[in-house]
Amino acid sequence: MESGTDKKEENWTTDNELDQKIEELKEEREIEKEDKFEKLIIQMIVSSTLKEYYEKSNKIPKVQ
Repeated sequence: MESGTDKKEENWTTDNELDQKIEELKEEREIEKEDKFEKLIIQMIVSSTLKEYYEKSNKIPKVQ
């Protein structure tokens, strides 16, 4: 009869480990999302800055 109790405790540990692993994966995924979002914002800022610089540089008269 004790083996049935041991199995329940073993499953409980396994369930706890699974829950913990799921939480870790959720946290990793959230960090990945934040990193991607940060990279996207940086890319937009750089692109906008380069576009503005390019537009301003075309307005400067060329010296011959």
